[in-house]
Amino acid sequence: MPPLTQTVRCLPLLGVLLAAPAHATLVLGNGDSINLAQLMASNDRSFIVNDKLFRFESFSSSQSDASLYNVVGFVSLNPNQFGQFNVGFDLIGPFGDGSPGDGVVHDLNLQYEVSVLPEFYARGVRLCDARLTFNGSAGADGSFTRVDETIFDLDANQFLGNMAVYDIFGPPRQTLYSTGLDFCEIFGTDGYRAFEVNKDMKFFAATANDFATASFIRQEFSQIPAPGAVALLGAAGLVARRRRA
Repeated sequence: MPPLTQTVRCLPLLGVLLAAPAHATLVLGNGDSINLAQLMASNDRSFIVNDKLFRFESFSSSQSDASLYNVVGFVSLNPNQFGQFNVGFDLIGPFGDGSPGDGVVHDLNLQYEVSVLPEFYARGVRLCDARLTFNGSAGADGSFTRVDETIFDLDANQFLGNMAVYDIFGPPRQTLYSTGLDFCEIFGTDGYRAFEVNKDMKFFAATANDFATASFIRQEFSQIPAPGAVALLGAAGLVARRRRA
């Protein structure tokens, strides 16, 4: 298993709520969790982490139930030079091929939206890149674990890119535990308001004595201020001093 850069805490749901009680949106702090089945059964299937709103549109699995998994809020420990934190969530649970050797790939799919909350978007906060990390492991020839992801600009309905992490036993063995794309750099833009993300998770154990598993899949997004927005962010107390090298 690869080393994790940060210990993940699955704490009890804190139940912090915003807005009117009838349509309150759950707020997850760093390490706070909610069961995935509970989230999918809620009215809006949404939660807030820091300055981001996540809305889970659909979840499906060929072999397992959503109740086996938890969604855990993630906020990076340190901000960038603009005072902006990486924000996202972890999926925690017993991912894997539950019937090794049957010749069937265990597939899970999650489709969701991530957007900058309106008050922060008005101050100039923009999504810029996406990062995907997991701890998947496969145990014999022909076995694999992988997460593939497709990302769109939600407002323009424009394809932005694909990402993948994997442990493919081979031969030859191929492993990539973490990857990312900077869409601001790729497309020369000043950032985005919202992304549409389709995440496909696959696990295949080739033989009955084999395994293909993971317990941790992290999604995180970094952000920048749009040009001219640094003053607005500073007025809101969101700009940190640039660190010296």
